[in-house]
Amino acid sequence: MWRFAEEFVLPEIDEELALWEGSSNVCTVRQQADGWVADWPDEEAQPIPEVTIAWLLWHIEWWWTDTLSRVNGQPPVAPDTHRWSGGTAGIHAVKQRWDEVLATADLDAPIEWLMPEPQPLWFVASWVNVELTKNLAEINRVKVRRANAASSPGAAP
Repeated sequence: MWRFAEEFVLPEIDEELALWEGSSNVCTVRQQADGWVADWPDEEAQPIPEVTIAWLLWHIEWWWTDTLSRVNGQPPVAPDTHRWSGGTAGIHAVKQRWDEVLATADLDAPIEWLMPEPQPLWFVASWVNVELTKNLAEINRVKVRRANAASSPGAAP
């Protein structure tokens, strides 16, 4: 999945595409004095807000950062404390840290994580891969939606 991300998804993303909003009901990231801050969706709202590619990139960074923190025995990283890197460089950096952990860690070691009971690192690694896959699919869905909106008569990209 990472190879797919590196070759087909991440290189095509620039700031304009990342911040494109497909509707007025979106979760995105917003530049503030302390960096790019992510909206947190109200999952009870109807309809549920769409997300921008920037939000999805933030989510991948946050998810991996939080997981790495937990795997290393550190406290969880709350979503409201994680700032987006502003591009795709943050994902590359956190992926490198993840590879280093997986290369040296005991994959059977139990990890205090999101589940009620500790899970082996191999399970956590599998979950991270599924989450990455899901987020990449969502990024591509937004890219297709933007391309289709741009090609519609009278539509602004």
